[in-house]
Amino acid sequence: MCGATQQQKDITDEQQQFYKTLTDQYSQIFAKNQGIVDSLTSAFTPILQAGPGQAGMPAAEEQALRTQNTETVATDYAQAQRATAQILAAKGGGNTLLPSSVTSNILAANANAAAATRAQGENQITLQNYQQGYQNWQTAANVLGSTANLINPTSYSGQATTAGGAASTSANQVAAANFAPWGMVGSAAGAILGGKVGTTLLNKVPGFGG
Repeated sequence: MCGATQQQKDITDEQQQFYKTLTDQYSQIFAKNQGIVDSLTSAFTPILQAGPGQAGMPAAEEQALRTQNTETVATDYAQAQRATAQILAAKGGGNTLLPSSVTSNILAANANAAAATRAQGENQITLQNYQQGYQNWQTAANVLGSTANLINPTSYSGQATTAGGAASTSANQVAAANFAPWGMVGSAAGAILGGKVGTTLLNKVPGFGG
């Protein structure tokens, strides 16, 4: 066989092209991942730095919940006062009047109940707000902890290095195959030249040669 076969050359060309493709993709993917990491870091770092005891609701959402709580309690309180007034007015067929102090105490109890209900709702919203903040903090910690995988070049560079090694090995094999015939010619020429030189030297020795 004289030199590398066409199949060997084709395989070597394909391996070198694959190596180039991998290195190009590695550069592009690494740059894109770096951009993603920068965005995630910018968004989640302030949340992580705020700690687990932070409030987590957007201000507009919190305000909407508190407004809803206030309006609901006010509506319930107004209904309770009207119902109480009707009951008091109908007491004894409307002919029996309760002392004003008793009436005031009953109406005041409604107001106190409404205030307690509103306060309970406010506290519940506050708890939800800080629970959301804790969840946000945990999410930030998990996201920022996993971003290292996005900029870890090991997987990409490992594949590229393997492809490069395969291409290099094939290229060396092709070069060796191309050089082999010339090496054999050189060895043969050396042997022939060596034989002629040896014969010449022997001819110069007394008793040898013609």
